[in-house]
Amino acid sequence: MYDDTSNVGLLDPPAGGGFSFEVTDVTGTHTVVASDVAPTIPAGSVAAALAERMSLPSNVPWTLRDDSSAVFLDEDVPIGDQIADQAHVTITPKTHLG
Repeated sequence: MYDDTSNVGLLDPPAGGGFSFEVTDVTGTHTVVASDVAPTIPAGSVAAALAERMSLPSNVPWTLRDDSSAVFLDEDVPIGDQIADQAHVTITPKTHLG
């Protein structure tokens, strides 16, 4: 398993600091800790930055799923409105069935 605890470089956190959470890819082979993430960043932008940081395919749209609730995060809503500090999320390809 690939583990990386470095900052994923998601914009500038607010003056008081951002929050942190653990991200695992859908296969469970890559894990990173996203730290100092500004809670006002839309979840879709966070997912794209994490996918790039984790060297996931760039031709695939990515989304985040909160592991505690199994709910997919709304890409247009700020990430801080959807998950708490120290949350665990899974990054997964955005798929549409049907």
